[in-house]
Amino acid sequence: METASEMTGKTKLEGLSEKIFLDRYALKDPNPDHVQVGDTVLVLTKDDPKFPKKEVGVVEEREGNTIQVKLRNGEIVTTEAEKALRTLEATPEEMWDRLAKTIASVEATPEKQTEWTEKFRDLLTDWKLVPGGRIAAGAGANDELTLYNCYVIPSPHDSRGGIMETLSQMTEIMSRGGGVGINLSSLRPRRAQVKGVNGSSSGSVSWGGLFSYTTGLIEQGGSRRGK
Repeated sequence: METASEMTGKTKLEGLSEKIFLDRYALKDPNPDHVQVGDTVLVLTKDDPKFPKKEVGVVEEREGNTIQVKLRNGEIVTTEAEKALRTLEATPEEMWDRLAKTIASVEATPEKQTEWTEKFRDLLTDWKLVPGGRIAAGAGANDELTLYNCYVIPSPHDSRGGIMETLSQMTEIMSRGGGVGINLSSLRPRRAQVKGVNGSSSGSVSWGGLFSYTTGLIEQGGSRRGK
């Protein structure tokens, strides 16, 4: 019988590689009530609004809403269950299984789906084919997640309403995992007259600060911040 290391082979992940995989690409269960002893979790060890820190560990005890997690480095962390994400995929193999099955699901018959699942799975094995990050994270996970990495949306109309409309579009895209690029040159420069309100513009740079701030408020898939 194969050991776990023999089964994973080249795909065995450790340290930072494992943390990035589990944080950005593996499926996770966001419900803290489902966190149980023995689960591998991503636990928030530094609850900083700008620079949060997560570590990989295994739940050793749970009493009510309090859990004890043994991190990969041997450290024991006691925290609330809400600060831990239970991982549903522990290895790249499990991710590849999900991706292959999802990509092949559009085929017309069960036979064709099985055939193409096997073909796609062979392509994905040992990283021969590496899909885009949003495909790896979103395919088969949730219909509302995007499978596109990057978007360039139209420049905002030079008005308060136009700026807010673009901000809304950006927020929706980023909340579903996409990255957004925007050209703000359509906005009038600083101190330019704003008719109808007897005032002047704060300039495109200041509005850019609003867009930048908003990206920091958005967590994509419960993991990385928007950018």
